[in-house]
Amino acid sequence: MDFLHSISNVPPSSSSELSSVESESTDTLVQLTKETKQQPFTTNRSLQKSLEHLQQALQQDQTSDQYLVFTSVPLKQHSKLSDDRSQTSKYSRLSYNVETQILIAKVMANPTHELAIRSFDLLISLELRAMNVHREVKPFGSTTVEIGNWKKEADCCWAPALTNTRLSLVVEVGLSESARRLALNARGWLETYSSSVKLVITIGIKRETPEIIFHRWELVSRGYGVQTRSSPLPAYRTAFLKLSRTNNTTIVTGESYLNGTITATTQLDLSFNKVVGRPPHQPLERDLVISEQELRIFAEDIWGEQNFL
Repeated sequence: MDFLHSISNVPPSSSSELSSVESESTDTLVQLTKETKQQPFTTNRSLQKSLEHLQQALQQDQTSDQYLVFTSVPLKQHSKLSDDRSQTSKYSRLSYNVETQILIAKVMANPTHELAIRSFDLLISLELRAMNVHREVKPFGSTTVEIGNWKKEADCCWAPALTNTRLSLVVEVGLSESARRLALNARGWLETYSSSVKLVITIGIKRETPEIIFHRWELVSRGYGVQTRSSPLPAYRTAFLKLSRTNNTTIVTGESYLNGTITATTQLDLSFNKVVGRPPHQPLERDLVISEQELRIFAEDIWGEQNFL
Protein backbone atom coordinates (compact mmCIF):
# COMPACT_ATOMS: atom_id res chain seq x y z
CA MET A 1 0.00 0.00 0.00
CA ASP A 2 1.42 3.41 -0.90
CA PHE A 3 0.64 4.66 2.60
CA LEU A 4 3.30 2.35 4.02
CA HIS A 5 5.89 3.69 1.64
CA SER A 6 4.90 7.28 2.31
CA ILE A 7 5.57 7.09 6.02
CA SER A 8 8.68 4.95 5.85
CA ASN A 9 10.17 7.03 3.02
CA VAL A 10 11.01 3.90 1.06
CA PRO A 11 10.24 4.52 -2.62
CA PRO A 12 7.47 2.16 -3.82
CA SER A 13 8.17 -0.19 -6.66
CA SER A 14 5.48 1.56 -8.68
CA SER A 15 5.10 5.22 -7.73
CA SER A 16 1.69 6.50 -6.66
CA GLU A 17 0.47 10.02 -7.18
CA LEU A 18 0.15 10.69 -3.45
CA SER A 19 3.63 9.41 -2.63
CA SER A 20 4.99 11.72 -5.32
CA VAL A 21 3.18 14.65 -3.71
CA GLU A 22 4.82 13.90 -0.37
CA SER A 23 8.29 13.79 -1.90
CA GLU A 24 7.98 17.18 -3.60
CA SER A 25 9.72 20.09 -1.88
CA THR A 26 8.23 22.87 -4.00
CA ASP A 27 5.46 25.25 -2.91
CA THR A 28 2.55 22.86 -3.27
CA LEU A 29 -0.05 25.55 -3.98
CA VAL A 30 2.17 26.89 -6.76
CA GLN A 31 2.54 23.32 -8.00
CA LEU A 32 -1.25 22.99 -8.04
CA THR A 33 -1.52 26.03 -10.31
CA LYS A 34 1.09 24.58 -12.67
CA GLU A 35 -0.78 21.29 -13.00
CA THR A 36 -4.09 22.94 -13.83
CA LYS A 37 -4.98 24.60 -17.10
CA GLN A 38 -4.68 28.35 -16.64
CA GLN A 39 -6.82 31.01 -18.26
CA PRO A 40 -6.39 34.78 -18.04
CA PHE A 41 -8.98 36.83 -16.20
CA THR A 42 -11.01 39.08 -18.49
CA THR A 43 -14.26 39.94 -16.72
CA ASN A 44 -16.00 38.85 -13.57
CA ARG A 45 -18.91 37.49 -15.58
CA SER A 46 -16.63 35.45 -17.84
CA LEU A 47 -14.94 33.89 -14.81
CA GLN A 48 -18.30 33.03 -13.27
CA LYS A 49 -19.45 31.41 -16.52
CA SER A 50 -16.33 29.24 -16.56
CA LEU A 51 -17.08 28.07 -13.02
CA GLU A 52 -20.73 27.42 -13.89
CA HIS A 53 -19.76 25.39 -16.95
CA LEU A 54 -17.39 23.27 -14.85
CA GLN A 55 -20.07 22.72 -12.24
CA GLN A 56 -22.50 21.52 -14.92
CA ALA A 57 -19.85 19.23 -16.43
CA LEU A 58 -19.14 17.72 -13.01
CA GLN A 59 -22.84 17.18 -12.32
CA GLN A 60 -23.25 15.44 -15.70
CA ASP A 61 -20.14 13.25 -15.18
CA GLN A 62 -18.44 14.83 -18.17
CA THR A 63 -15.28 15.49 -16.14
CA SER A 64 -13.73 14.62 -12.80
CA ASP A 65 -11.47 17.69 -12.66
CA GLN A 66 -12.77 20.10 -10.01
CA TYR A 67 -10.13 22.79 -10.44
CA LEU A 68 -9.74 25.93 -12.56
CA VAL A 69 -6.91 28.46 -12.38
CA PHE A 70 -7.18 32.10 -13.44
CA THR A 71 -4.27 34.52 -13.85
CA SER A 72 -4.13 38.31 -13.38
CA VAL A 73 -7.21 38.45 -11.16
CA PRO A 74 -7.48 41.85 -9.40
CA LEU A 75 -7.79 41.69 -5.61
CA LYS A 76 -11.13 43.50 -5.67
CA GLN A 77 -12.55 40.81 -7.98
CA HIS A 78 -11.48 38.07 -5.58
CA SER A 79 -13.17 39.98 -2.77
CA LYS A 80 -16.42 40.07 -4.75
CA LEU A 81 -16.25 36.38 -5.65
CA SER A 82 -15.49 35.21 -2.11
CA ASP A 83 -18.19 37.37 -0.50
CA ASP A 84 -20.80 35.17 1.18
CA ARG A 85 -23.51 36.96 -0.84
CA SER A 86 -21.85 35.93 -4.09
CA GLN A 87 -23.46 33.06 -5.99
CA THR A 88 -19.98 31.79 -6.84
CA SER A 89 -19.11 31.27 -3.17
CA LYS A 90 -22.00 28.85 -2.78
CA TYR A 91 -20.47 26.17 -5.00
CA SER A 92 -16.75 26.88 -5.11
CA ARG A 93 -13.79 27.25 -2.77
CA LEU A 94 -11.21 29.87 -3.69
CA SER A 95 -7.49 30.24 -3.07
CA TYR A 96 -5.99 33.57 -4.11
CA ASN A 97 -2.37 34.72 -4.13
CA VAL A 98 -2.29 38.47 -3.50
CA GLU A 99 1.27 38.72 -4.85
CA THR A 100 0.89 36.83 -8.14
CA GLN A 101 -2.87 37.51 -8.55
CA ILE A 102 -3.47 33.82 -9.30
CA LEU A 103 -6.87 32.42 -8.34
CA ILE A 104 -7.44 28.68 -7.79
CA ALA A 105 -11.10 27.64 -7.80
CA LYS A 106 -12.24 24.23 -6.56
CA VAL A 107 -15.80 23.63 -7.76
CA MET A 108 -18.04 21.40 -5.67
CA ALA A 109 -19.34 18.63 -7.85
CA ASN A 110 -22.84 17.96 -6.55
CA PRO A 111 -24.99 17.73 -3.38
CA THR A 112 -22.88 14.74 -2.26
CA HIS A 113 -19.97 17.09 -1.71
CA GLU A 114 -22.03 19.39 0.51
CA LEU A 115 -23.51 16.45 2.44
CA ALA A 116 -20.02 15.15 3.22
CA ILE A 117 -18.97 18.58 4.52
CA ARG A 118 -22.04 18.98 6.75
CA SER A 119 -21.89 15.41 8.04
CA PHE A 120 -18.23 15.63 9.03
CA ASP A 121 -18.75 19.05 10.58
CA LEU A 122 -21.45 17.50 12.78
CA LEU A 123 -19.16 14.63 13.84
CA ILE A 124 -16.50 17.08 15.01
CA SER A 125 -19.08 19.21 16.83
CA LEU A 126 -20.45 16.17 18.67
CA GLU A 127 -16.95 15.20 19.84
CA LEU A 128 -16.21 18.70 21.09
CA ARG A 129 -19.53 18.84 22.93
CA ALA A 130 -18.96 15.38 24.47
CA MET A 131 -15.81 16.79 26.08
CA ASN A 132 -17.49 20.11 26.95
CA VAL A 133 -14.90 22.10 24.98
CA HIS A 134 -17.20 23.28 22.17
CA ARG A 135 -16.91 26.87 23.37
CA GLU A 136 -13.14 26.67 23.10
CA VAL A 137 -13.14 25.72 19.42
CA LYS A 138 -15.11 27.69 16.84
CA PRO A 139 -16.36 26.26 13.53
CA PHE A 140 -15.56 28.64 10.66
CA GLY A 141 -17.03 26.75 7.71
CA SER A 142 -15.57 28.12 4.47
CA THR A 143 -14.42 31.45 5.94
CA THR A 144 -11.60 33.08 3.96
CA VAL A 145 -8.34 33.16 5.94
CA GLU A 146 -4.87 34.47 5.12
CA ILE A 147 -1.77 32.27 5.17
CA GLY A 148 1.40 33.68 3.68
CA ASN A 149 0.51 35.38 0.40
CA TRP A 150 -2.65 33.30 0.04
CA LYS A 151 -6.28 33.96 0.88
CA LYS A 152 -7.85 30.51 1.19
CA GLU A 153 -11.22 28.87 1.81
CA ALA A 154 -11.53 25.36 3.21
CA ASP A 155 -14.58 23.15 2.86
CA CYS A 156 -14.86 23.40 6.64
CA CYS A 157 -12.45 24.38 9.38
CA TRP A 158 -12.05 25.11 13.10
CA ALA A 159 -9.91 27.38 15.26
CA PRO A 160 -9.31 27.72 19.02
CA ALA A 161 -11.72 30.46 20.15
CA LEU A 162 -9.03 32.73 21.61
CA THR A 163 -7.13 32.83 18.32
CA ASN A 164 -10.04 34.11 16.20
CA THR A 165 -9.34 32.58 12.75
CA ARG A 166 -5.93 31.03 13.47
CA LEU A 167 -7.13 27.68 12.16
CA SER A 168 -6.10 24.38 13.73
CA LEU A 169 -8.15 21.84 11.74
CA VAL A 170 -9.10 21.93 8.05
CA VAL A 171 -11.20 19.52 5.98
CA GLU A 172 -11.06 19.25 2.19
CA VAL A 173 -13.55 17.08 0.28
CA GLY A 174 -13.13 16.07 -3.33
CA LEU A 175 -13.58 13.48 -6.00
CA SER A 176 -11.17 10.59 -5.59
CA GLU A 177 -10.01 11.20 -9.15
CA SER A 178 -8.58 14.49 -7.85
CA ALA A 179 -6.57 12.75 -5.10
CA ARG A 180 -3.29 14.37 -6.09
CA ARG A 181 -4.78 17.85 -6.07
CA LEU A 182 -6.46 17.22 -2.73
CA ALA A 183 -3.04 16.19 -1.42
CA LEU A 184 -1.38 19.33 -2.78
CA ASN A 185 -4.12 21.39 -1.15
CA ALA A 186 -3.60 19.62 2.19
CA ARG A 187 0.14 20.27 2.13
CA GLY A 188 -0.52 23.87 1.15
CA TRP A 189 -2.63 24.41 4.27
CA LEU A 190 0.06 22.96 6.51
CA GLU A 191 3.31 24.12 4.94
CA THR A 192 2.58 27.65 3.73
CA TYR A 193 4.45 30.26 5.75
CA SER A 194 2.46 31.72 8.68
CA SER A 195 -0.18 28.97 8.55
CA SER A 196 -1.44 27.88 11.98
CA VAL A 197 -3.09 24.70 10.68
CA LYS A 198 -2.04 21.57 12.57
CA LEU A 199 -4.27 18.92 10.99
CA VAL A 200 -5.87 18.46 7.58
CA ILE A 201 -8.38 15.74 6.72
CA THR A 202 -8.97 14.98 3.05
CA ILE A 203 -12.04 12.99 2.03
CA GLY A 204 -12.00 11.50 -1.47
CA ILE A 205 -15.37 10.27 -2.74
CA LYS A 206 -15.60 7.96 -5.71
CA ARG A 207 -18.55 8.48 -8.03
CA GLU A 208 -18.58 5.21 -9.93
CA THR A 209 -18.46 2.87 -6.92
CA PRO A 210 -19.23 3.04 -3.16
CA GLU A 211 -15.78 3.93 -1.84
CA ILE A 212 -14.51 6.81 0.31
CA ILE A 213 -10.89 7.48 1.25
CA PHE A 214 -9.86 9.49 4.33
CA HIS A 215 -6.33 10.79 4.83
CA ARG A 216 -5.05 12.60 7.90
CA TRP A 217 -2.21 15.04 7.17
CA GLU A 218 0.16 16.56 9.72
CA LEU A 219 3.53 18.31 9.97
CA VAL A 220 5.96 15.55 10.88
CA SER A 221 9.60 15.79 11.91
CA ARG A 222 11.75 13.26 10.05
CA GLY A 223 14.99 14.12 11.78
CA TYR A 224 16.82 14.92 8.57
CA GLY A 225 16.91 17.47 5.79
CA VAL A 226 17.11 21.25 5.86
CA GLN A 227 14.34 23.10 7.63
CA THR A 228 13.54 26.59 6.37
CA ARG A 229 11.61 29.55 7.72
CA SER A 230 8.93 29.12 5.09
CA SER A 231 8.54 25.37 5.66
CA PRO A 232 9.84 24.33 9.09
CA LEU A 233 8.43 20.82 8.76
CA PRO A 234 7.14 18.73 5.85
CA ALA A 235 3.53 17.53 5.78
CA TYR A 236 2.82 13.80 5.54
CA ARG A 237 -0.18 11.54 5.68
CA THR A 238 -0.30 10.00 9.14
CA ALA A 239 -3.48 7.97 8.72
CA PHE A 240 -5.36 6.24 5.92
CA LEU A 241 -8.92 4.90 6.07
CA LYS A 242 -10.87 3.19 3.30
CA LEU A 243 -14.65 2.85 3.47
CA SER A 244 -16.12 0.40 0.98
CA ARG A 245 -19.22 -1.70 0.40
CA THR A 246 -19.15 -5.47 -0.13
CA ASN A 247 -22.11 -7.88 -0.04
CA ASN A 248 -24.39 -5.18 1.41
CA THR A 249 -21.91 -4.58 4.23
CA THR A 250 -19.88 -1.44 4.85
CA ILE A 251 -16.23 -2.24 5.51
CA VAL A 252 -13.75 0.11 7.20
CA THR A 253 -10.03 -0.60 6.94
CA GLY A 254 -7.07 1.61 7.67
CA GLU A 255 -3.65 2.28 9.10
CA SER A 256 -2.18 4.91 11.36
CA TYR A 257 1.39 6.05 11.86
CA LEU A 258 2.62 7.08 15.31
CA ASN A 259 6.21 7.45 16.50
CA GLY A 260 7.58 5.27 13.73
CA THR A 261 5.01 2.50 14.25
CA ILE A 262 2.32 1.44 11.80
CA THR A 263 -0.87 0.10 13.34
CA ALA A 264 -4.14 -1.08 11.86
CA THR A 265 -7.13 1.09 12.72
CA THR A 266 -10.81 1.45 11.86
CA GLN A 267 -11.33 4.85 13.49
CA LEU A 268 -10.10 8.38 12.81
CA ASP A 269 -8.18 9.95 15.70
CA LEU A 270 -7.45 13.68 15.96
CA SER A 271 -5.05 15.11 18.53
CA PHE A 272 -6.86 17.12 21.21
CA ASN A 273 -3.84 19.36 21.61
CA LYS A 274 -3.68 20.16 17.89
CA VAL A 275 -7.40 20.85 17.53
CA VAL A 276 -8.11 22.70 20.78
CA GLY A 277 -4.70 24.36 21.10
CA ARG A 278 -3.81 23.06 24.56
CA PRO A 279 -3.21 19.72 26.29
CA PRO A 280 -6.20 17.88 27.80
CA HIS A 281 -6.46 18.37 31.58
CA GLN A 282 -10.06 17.51 32.53
CA PRO A 283 -11.41 13.93 32.95
CA LEU A 284 -13.63 14.17 29.85
CA GLU A 285 -10.86 15.56 27.63
CA ARG A 286 -9.10 13.22 25.19
CA ASP A 287 -8.22 12.96 21.52
CA LEU A 288 -11.19 13.35 19.19
CA VAL A 289 -12.34 9.98 17.85
CA ILE A 290 -14.58 9.34 14.85
CA SER A 291 -15.48 5.72 15.51
CA GLU A 292 -15.86 2.91 13.02
CA GLN A 293 -19.63 2.97 13.49
CA GLU A 294 -19.77 6.72 12.87
CA LEU A 295 -17.63 6.31 9.75
CA ARG A 296 -20.02 3.61 8.48
CA ILE A 297 -23.04 5.85 8.98
CA PHE A 298 -21.17 8.74 7.32
CA ALA A 299 -20.38 6.57 4.30
CA GLU A 300 -23.86 5.09 3.99
CA ASP A 301 -25.43 8.57 4.05
CA ILE A 302 -23.12 9.58 1.19
CA TRP A 303 -23.82 6.42 -0.78
CA GLY A 304 -27.55 6.87 -0.27
CA GLU A 305 -27.27 10.30 -1.86
CA GLN A 306 -25.29 8.69 -4.71
CA ASN A 307 -28.01 6.02 -5.18
CA PHE A 308 -25.65 3.16 -4.34
CA LEU A 309 -27.90 1.90 -1.51
